[in-house]
Amino acid sequence: MGRLTKDERMKQWYRDARIGLFLHWGMHTGEHETDPFGPDLRYPHQSVEEFDYAVEQAGWQASHWIDTAKRLRAKYITLATFHCEQGYLKIWKSNIPGSKSTRRDYLQELLDEAAVADIRIIVYINRDSKNAIHGGIEWLDKDAYQAYKQDPTVDIHSREDYLTYSIEVMEELLDNYPAVAGFWFDGYHDKLEAQEVFARLHQKRDDLILINNDFSSGPVDDEDAMALEDFGKLCNPPYDWASGTWVGPGDKEFAFKAKLDWWYMGEGNTNWGAYELNYADIPSNAATVKRIVSVAGTSWNAHLGFGPKVGGEFPHVLEDFVGHFDRFMAWAADSIYGTSGGGYDAGGFPPGQWQDGAYGITTVTADGRTHYLHVLEAPAGKLLVLPDAGYVVEAAVELKSGAALAFYQTEGRLEIVVPSWEGVELDGDLIIKLSTAERRRIVSPERMTAKASSEHPSTTAANVLSSDYRLSFRGATTRTWPQTLTLRLEEAESVAGLCITQPETGPVLEGGFAAPLSERIRGFAVHVSSDGAEWGAPVASGELRNQRGMQVIPFAPVDASYVRLTALGNYGGTGTFQIIELQVLQP
Repeated sequence: MGRLTKDERMKQWYRDARIGLFLHWGMHTGEHETDPFGPDLRYPHQSVEEFDYAVEQAGWQASHWIDTAKRLRAKYITLATFHCEQGYLKIWKSNIPGSKSTRRDYLQELLDEAAVADIRIIVYINRDSKNAIHGGIEWLDKDAYQAYKQDPTVDIHSREDYLTYSIEVMEELLDNYPAVAGFWFDGYHDKLEAQEVFARLHQKRDDLILINNDFSSGPVDDEDAMALEDFGKLCNPPYDWASGTWVGPGDKEFAFKAKLDWWYMGEGNTNWGAYELNYADIPSNAATVKRIVSVAGTSWNAHLGFGPKVGGEFPHVLEDFVGHFDRFMAWAADSIYGTSGGGYDAGGFPPGQWQDGAYGITTVTADGRTHYLHVLEAPAGKLLVLPDAGYVVEAAVELKSGAALAFYQTEGRLEIVVPSWEGVELDGDLIIKLSTAERRRIVSPERMTAKASSEHPSTTAANVLSSDYRLSFRGATTRTWPQTLTLRLEEAESVAGLCITQPETGPVLEGGFAAPLSERIRGFAVHVSSDGAEWGAPVASGELRNQRGMQVIPFAPVDASYVRLTALGNYGGTGTFQIIELQVLQP
């Protein structure tokens, strides 16, 4: 039997996991008397013996974390204990000195409970030795490791030797705990180094899921999933995490602090340096639901940062959210699990800003017949209006109540009458389930050809007619506008609009940490022609929104043999003209 490919590995469980629970726990966990972010930091636990005793006294049980994951519908738990802020703590048995191991085998207890619940356990691995000495304590014991290696020159306080140490820790972990499902890497920004480490681990176990918290460039061969996090993101709206990123759907996760900081530090003190960030503006339960749903709307996993207390229980605000989300998922789970984000690589209705102030994301089932509209911001009135993208709607139901909703389709718009938007405020998401006909009102791409005013040889105009999201068109000309892309139909027919999907190469707002400029098309015009020579006045013109996912350009039905999109510029002010897919709508 051959080794698993990345696609085979991801299909086993991770790609459809949708929700994970991210637990930071260790020597930093507890009630802090001094500023945990300041120069006078003092760890609540000065030794592993103190930590073990505190955990025992507080009554930690693996079952509480597993039960919490089940109520959140989380399919995996990531344990962040071997972390530079947690004393590089190994909560498992280890014969490799260098950092402390607990007396009690918490990892094995978790693995046993998780197996019963069909939940996977991922272990966090820190690349950074920067806190080898931190808070006045030497957490990385270089003398013990030197004696173990019988080499006085080895220094695990150094970046290079710490890497060797951490690889040994991982390989020992895999030998002793074969149920560990993978690793979550932090600080592996050197892509060549990352590939060497990841390939070595896959050689040992080809079913391991390796998640890397680095989005500086594309993933390396043995990097299974890219992790994105909330740090430095400017999002619009604020709860739409995907809007602050610049990568497309699939095989990614977004890790974020659900309520408080990543780990539990007590009730907080207004004199602490990061008090405002971590305690003063705690999102509501409804806002946290919106964040999770917005991540699902891009076909990513939402990785929820929960900071447990030393005894394993969670602060009240987190326990309260677990109850809220449990009640939400009791009726909403089908709209998240078994679906893909709409408006990207799996079809579906367009996400983003809809009419009259409404905002939402969409999800779609694999057969393309069932769609969910997740209304995260309600419109001003009782009518939800959005482009129908060529779908013929047969039924509309408010998912929570099961009530049928009146709807109308006219001139390429779907209009749904919703008696009350109360669910948006109370739950965070009002979900409308749509059933659609098998056939969509679009011109078959097989009956069209594409030509651009300029193109790169490897990213030709023909790519916009492909359903493969990995292919795209990119114009060869830089900083020269306007630029055009023309579709020629096999024969003249009535057309009524365009659906345009663009690469997610920039966030929707400028100014985020390390964020590139958005190169989405801004000004545009659409012309039609019967002969490709005479074009006349545009049938549509204006500006596309600087937002993610597919957008629709409607126009009055007209007979045409040619449809031309003219791009007048992009939001980043560069010369880049790029499109993944361009579809022609029929009336």
